[in-house]
Amino acid sequence: MTKTLLITYTPRHESKTAELVKTYIDEIGEKSEITHLDLVKTPAPLLLEDNLNALLKRNFMGMELSKSENKAVESADLLVHQLLETDRIVLAFPMYNLSLPATVKAWFDAVIQMNKTFTIGESGYQGLCQGKEALILMTVGGDFTQEPMSSMNHATPLAEALMGLMSIKSHSIIAHGLNQYMDRVDEIVSETQQEIVTYLNKNTSW
Repeated sequence: MTKTLLITYTPRHESKTAELVKTYIDEIGEKSEITHLDLVKTPAPLLLEDNLNALLKRNFMGMELSKSENKAVESADLLVHQLLETDRIVLAFPMYNLSLPATVKAWFDAVIQMNKTFTIGESGYQGLCQGKEALILMTVGGDFTQEPMSSMNHATPLAEALMGLMSIKSHSIIAHGLNQYMDRVDEIVSETQQEIVTYLNKNTSW
């Protein structure tokens, strides 16, 4: 049985993102062992002075950490371990101001670690998470399907690029226009849910 890491950021009451997540869970059923990381209840650590410098010292300079430095990087290392132990990742969030919510970006910053999930060689960056796949589920208030708005979506392209940095193949499914087309919210959510089901049925590895 495959292992799936389900990462959600759905702080809003009556979250439409959460409805997409439920569709995924209902469709997968018991086909995969799911571990849920709720970034609302358990936010990823921000890279601040103590943990950032400890990570640089260990991961880039190859130096041993002190007890206090190990403590500073403990939560980030736990997230890395969680990622490395899984086969599939489902990341679900709403777009915030054209990009990722800060908590979601903090998760990426915590797990993208030198010599753990990526390395740098003569040819540049090389991911260390080959064989893993990610499904990105996003909800958006506006309609970003056409230009000029589509080029303003910095959320899913960034999420896919960061997954790619770790050599994780990703696919994004987006519910557009949930605030822009208030009279069509149920229809938009239903269509996106069907897109999730279709994707999972076509990709049997999930």
